[in-house]
Order: sequence, then structure tokens, then C-alpha cells
Amino acid sequence: MISQRFPGTEVVGSNFPPSAFAVAASKAVNVGTFAAMGLTHFGDQLCAALGAPATPAFVANLQSNKMGSTMGAWFVGNTVSQNLLNTGAFEVFYDGEVLFSKRKEKRLPTVPEIMGGLESAMRRGERKSQGEGFAARAEAPPEGAQGTPAGAAVGGDARSGEAL
Repeated sequence: MISQRFPGTEVVGSNFPPSAFAVAASKAVNVGTFAAMGLTHFGDQLCAALGAPATPAFVANLQSNKMGSTMGAWFVGNTVSQNLLNTGAFEVFYDGEVLFSKRKEKRLPTVPEIMGGLESAMRRGERKSQGEGFAARAEAPPEGAQGTPAGAAVGGDARSGEAL
């Protein structure tokens, strides 16, 4: 739709970067997932190697149903890890200018909002190149989500995107 109304404009999709805390927490969950799977399959041997007098009850429970414990750790761990990394962002930029922010507005944009914002930004860009004034935007786009000089950029989670 954008390429029909604005020929020559390139739409580039990218992922919005999660916070450093979310990345660290996701990695910790992954370590916990593999620890649970390791205890499921090698817990009794690990306890014996560490000199424990007996295998703890929770390790014995994990080992009593290895298939269920492994699958449960894998599915729950991956679900939690991915949810920590999901920013829910859908940010629309044109030439570095924020046209719409789902994080700020708490909703997805409508097609007319995107098209109107893109048209306005393109007009401002034309005035700028002709020497007229150009209003600076208030916030910088996140790293890796800036628009290309020739077009618009749409950044967000792949799950929440809609074809434009």
C-alpha cells in the first residue's frame, strides 16, 4: 500500500531491542531450563559426584518421569524466555523521525494514521531540502530501528505486524 501511494519509498522491518534486564533475565531462564533438564537426566549421578548422602526428593521426582520433566522444562522455559524478550513495540519511523509509537500510544496504528504521518513527514522533508524550517523530533529512535535515508522503517515484534 505504501509503495503504491509513495513510489520509491522502502519499508524496512526490524525488531525493537529489548531492555538489558530482559535479555539477562531471559538468559537466566535458559540456564534454569538446561539445569532442570540436566538434573532430570543426570541428577542422581551429579549428587553422588558432589558427595550428597542421598538424592534430593525433587530430583527423584524429576527422574521418575524424564520425558514429562524434560518437555515441561523445555516448553515452560522457552515460553517464559520469549515473553521476557517480547517488547510489544510497533514503531514507525521516516528518515529518523518517529511517526507512530505503540509503546507510547498503547495501541496499534491505523492505516490512515501511518499514511497521513508519512505524507506529512515527506512534505516536511521536501521543505527542509528547499531551505524552509523543519521541526526537530523530541526523542531519538532506538538503535537499529532508524529509517533509511530513502524511506520509511517499521520496527516491532514480527508477531504484531500488519501488512501495509
